[in-house]
Amino acid sequence: MLRQLLWIPGTLMVLAVLGDLIVTCLQSGEGRISRAVHRPLYASLTAAARLSGRRALMSWSTPLLIMGTLAAWTLLCWLGWTLIFWSQPGSLLGSDSGTPANFAATLYFVGYTISTLGLGEITAPLPFWRLLTAVASINGFFLLTFAITFVVPIAQARGDRRRLALHLHRAGPGAQALILNAHTDHDRGLLSLTTDLHDMLNDVDAAHLNSPYLHRFHDHDRQDALDLHLPALGEALLILQGTLTGPPPRA
Repeated sequence: MLRQLLWIPGTLMVLAVLGDLIVTCLQSGEGRISRAVHRPLYASLTAAARLSGRRALMSWSTPLLIMGTLAAWTLLCWLGWTLIFWSQPGSLLGSDSGTPANFAATLYFVGYTISTLGLGEITAPLPFWRLLTAVASINGFFLLTFAITFVVPIAQARGDRRRLALHLHRAGPGAQALILNAHTDHDRGLLSLTTDLHDMLNDVDAAHLNSPYLHRFHDHDRQDALDLHLPALGEALLILQGTLTGPPPRA
């Protein structure tokens, strides 16, 4: 009796993954599953970097969080569909033996179905389960598509962050250097602090609004680390605001 009710948690798992995919990839946010994966992984990596004294460990946050998120989506989707098919004895049969598939065989069937391989070693004898097989295959295709939609913007946003970080690094290693170099090396003087950076700051800001988890991704090299250079820009603007007699340059 309990086995026949397994389709309920299985369906909830599949719907939860689909909802998380939509929120994370299309709704400019962070889904509950993604957040549940990101926070403990990031906290563990931060603790390891703090205990070892090696900040370079934080550069592994990008592959760790991305792979953790993709693994969680895939495993939950895989397990959900397995519970749905396993809930009904005889829903799947071995194509050669004709015997009902056990749990391991059902897990195998769902794995190659959502990966769209379609090996055909196990079949669904009834039309309803054949229809669900097609739905599971489409779900797997959506999962792959959304995974690409998740990864590509992160790569683009990291490129924008690195470009801004390099620009600030070359403009000056600190707030005072930014002000002095802007005043002496640029024909627009202090206005170059905001005018030249306007588009890059807007791109980075838009990326963070679309993907609010970007602050957890760190770079290996100091010159690429925006979280180190952006505070220097903020400090430079505060210095200008407190010392200039006229209005400060607008961003």
